Amino acid sequence: MVAIASWLPTELTQMSHQVDRLFYIMLGIIAFFFVLVEVLLITFLVRYRRSRLNAVGANVHGNNKLELLWTLVPAVVLVFMGVSCVKYVYAMQTPPAKPEVIQVTGHMWAWESQYPNGLKTRDDLRVPAGENVLFKITSTDVVHGFYIPAVRIQQDALPGRQTEFWMKADAADVGKVFDVPCDQYCGLQHSLMDAKMTVMTPADYERWKQSELAKQQQSSGQ
Repeated sequence: MVAIASWLPTELTQMSHQVDRLFYIMLGIIAFFFVLVEVLLITFLVRYRRSRLNAVGANVHGNNKLELLWTLVPAVVLVFMGVSCVKYVYAMQTPPAKPEVIQVTGHMWAWESQYPNGLKTRDDLRVPAGENVLFKITSTDVVHGFYIPAVRIQQDALPGRQTEFWMKADAADVGKVFDVPCDQYCGLQHSLMDAKMTVMTPADYERWKQSELAKQQQSSGQ
């Protein structure tokens, strides 16, 4: 899936597409009120500026109806924006039944991923396309930020706590590689903490898990 605008990252999931759509709605609302306020400000500055005939300025009385209107309208807009955001937050953190669970652990300065069969990788995250994947996230040392820009989701990795979110990559993105940076400053090598996430077909994903686990067991002498 391609982002609506080229200046945004690729939309990897349907959720990221919905987040981008909400972003543009909010951007439009904010731009409208910004332009409105600036136009009114300039108009009032010109119309009520001090002059020889108006050295003190006009004594303008308030208008209760207008004041109520410009208080209620922004309040309604803010409530709409807040409810819309909360809806997506809860949707991202409420996984469907029986997802593929990947344990993600932040270290200084790398991401470790553990898969259901016991396989562990470092800075190499793989997900199956078309399947629900639940990330269970924690940290062994300091606070890290597990962020997948293409999914539009960030979740803090906290020592002693577990956070989570889920995603489902589109089949059209099989073979593509996406950045998974840390977006919480975590020390001297924070800028180097950037894993890669590869989208695979479900069959290739299962073969990869088994093959890599066999290699790890062989290298450890098990």
